Amino acid sequence: MTSLRSRLGLGLLSSLILMLGLLWLITGASVRSLMEEQLASRLAHDGESLLGGLNISADGQAVLDAQRIQGIYSQPFSGHYFLVAVEDHVIRSRSLWDETLQLPQLGVGDTRLSYITGPQQQPLLLWSSAFRKQGRVVGLAVAEDLRALRAGTRRMQLRLLGWSLAVVLLLLLIQRYIVVRTLRPVAACAHDVERLEQGEIHELGEQVPNEVLPLVHAINLLLQRQRQRLQRSREALGNLAHSIKAPLTLLQQLARDKVAADDQVACQQLERYSRQISGLIDQSLRRARLAGDSLGASHFQLQRDLPVLVDTLNRLHRDKAVHFQQQLNNVTTLPLEQQDGMELLGNLLDNAWKWSRSQVHLTIRADAGLEIVVEDDGPGVDETLLQSLMQRGVRQDEAAPGHGIGLSIVKSLVQELNGSISFSRSPALGGLRVEARLGSLAAAGARQL
Repeated sequence: MTSLRSRLGLGLLSSLILMLGLLWLITGASVRSLMEEQLASRLAHDGESLLGGLNISADGQAVLDAQRIQGIYSQPFSGHYFLVAVEDHVIRSRSLWDETLQLPQLGVGDTRLSYITGPQQQPLLLWSSAFRKQGRVVGLAVAEDLRALRAGTRRMQLRLLGWSLAVVLLLLLIQRYIVVRTLRPVAACAHDVERLEQGEIHELGEQVPNEVLPLVHAINLLLQRQRQRLQRSREALGNLAHSIKAPLTLLQQLARDKVAADDQVACQQLERYSRQISGLIDQSLRRARLAGDSLGASHFQLQRDLPVLVDTLNRLHRDKAVHFQQQLNNVTTLPLEQQDGMELLGNLLDNAWKWSRSQVHLTIRADAGLEIVVEDDGPGVDETLLQSLMQRGVRQDEAAPGHGIGLSIVKSLVQELNGSISFSRSPALGGLRVEARLGSLAAAGARQL
């Protein structure tokens, strides 16, 4: 793609060429018209002078006063000519030599300007008029060569063209300077991207032109979300490592003790710890499957994405038949990116699916704030252990994959959205009730979307 500098330069050059071309044509035509008007005025003045020096005798003989005739009209083919016709008697200037001028047919009092070809193919401007003097009709014509006028007009146009090209070059240089100076913040933004890649800064600077600022805001928002997702992934990996560490240590201890094949207690411990590690890994893979296929750019559409999520959970938990009930209260879209929505609802519902006996309820409301409630009919959590679920990686049952990792991811995501999360016993189903509240802006976004 052509650079912005080249595009702006080409656009300015095209505009200037068009504008100056039109100006050149209009100026040339205007100057030519003005000069011809002045020439016509001078011809009319000469004609009136000739008419004043014309004497007509009683027998119709016409005589011009020689003092009224300028010397230029006496030089052969000088480009200045006149012709006086009194009925059948015609007086011509000596400059015409053997040539003549064609007088148009005019009525008394009429005046006309016309372009004709004169002696030696000279282009002439002809002023002609008809008068009545001493009782006789007098036709009068005065002409002048246009070549000098047109040559002067061409010289003026050439000078104008030269000055126009100089102005175009100057404007291009000024425009180039302005563009380079204007795009300097964009170049600084590109440098910030390099610094961002090297880890020197965490976001792009916002000292950029207003036209570029929305792009910088979008990039910074994307960087923030990627940092949040990376942090959640690190926490999830940390939780997984913490969960695996204890059974893995015990497995290593049993391996060092060289367990005998007939030691039933040790074999049961090996099998239990192995199952625990396998369950933790399966749980992490399940969460990755819940969010892995989502598109991060679009919002979470409940009518579109929730059935897919529920179908995935049914496939992951094939060992039980769960009746899922939802109450969306006219909320159609969560103000979250699809991936964030999959992580939030996916972890909440996956935890409820795993611990439920046969029922899971989802309620979403958008009143003062966006509220998401997930309930199950499982064994629930002891009142003394409810607060421990708020801590990252703490599980209800350390001997088996429990509530901790998935709910800590939900807690982290809710906190990033300036929300809150609470745990209690479900009054309707008797199991765990998880309530996530987001801010009023999120609720407004859910209603608008």
